[in-house]
Amino acid sequence: MRNGDGAHSIEKQRSNRKLLAFGWYGGKYSHLDWLLPLLPPAHHYCEPFGGSAAVLLNREPSPVETYNDIDGEVVNFFRVLRDYPDELIRRIALTPFSRKELEIACTESTDSLSDIERARRFYVCARQTRTWLAQRAAPGRWAYCVATSRAGMAGVISRWLGGIEELFYTSDRLLRVQIENLPAIEVIQKYDSENTLFYCDPPYVHQARGDTNAYAYEMSDQEHIQLAEVLHSVKGKVALSGYRCELMDRLYRDWFCIEAPPRTCHSVKAARQEVLWTNYNPQEAIRWNLNRYQKLLLKEPESAVSHKLKQRFLELRQVILTSDGNSI
Repeated sequence: MRNGDGAHSIEKQRSNRKLLAFGWYGGKYSHLDWLLPLLPPAHHYCEPFGGSAAVLLNREPSPVETYNDIDGEVVNFFRVLRDYPDELIRRIALTPFSRKELEIACTESTDSLSDIERARRFYVCARQTRTWLAQRAAPGRWAYCVATSRAGMAGVISRWLGGIEELFYTSDRLLRVQIENLPAIEVIQKYDSENTLFYCDPPYVHQARGDTNAYAYEMSDQEHIQLAEVLHSVKGKVALSGYRCELMDRLYRDWFCIEAPPRTCHSVKAARQEVLWTNYNPQEAIRWNLNRYQKLLLKEPESAVSHKLKQRFLELRQVILTSDGNSI
């Protein structure tokens, strides 16, 4: 059941866990420790390309928060999880981990289904597929175990059940979020202000990845150019994620550029470099987060989370010490 004290439950879960409702191609869950300190505080935090909302769910809440995605199925899932958590989670918990369930969820039309059943089927697609990525779900990609076990059961079953337990925390976090289902540029123009921080995570440019059909809603080079024109005109702060490539370097050559540690992407074995471009000095965000972590350490020096906070404090300090100019 949902905790009646929403603010308290959100703060409690934030100190103990990272939230992730489902995997998402291009999602930033694995980059959170690097990314979150680079985002400054803002009165209004807005994600025009929300996807799995991994950043929003794990970021310190802002007074006003907006999640948007053009994909109606993922938006429906988050709306239902926020508004009807008990019924949706009950249905998901009663769903068997079954190849047939994935086949039905992937292939049968959802046009005549209730929003709750659509959300349940979306979750099945996202969490029972072998890649654990919502966009990659297909009947032939059902996840199953031959020998891997965890907690006395098949590893995939353990992971499925663990994900269900997390959904109530995610639902609580979504209580304070307004949810849109619009084109990203429309949302940017609608919510732009001097007090808005836009975190944009659009589909990767095709030239920077191996799979050019990974998203339900892809973006052409021309659409990336149009997005850049809009982002250069906003009043608010912007942080934009992507892979480094000629087009993106050209479009955002006048912005700050922060490189993440290289990682291997899903579609190719070669290392890809995740980059964050910002129209503000990221060192200011890092310093603000340093001050915040330091205050928390002074407030709770012996708390269960103090060790993790101290680690983040030291990492952030090192980032500032090794930074130079427009590149961190």
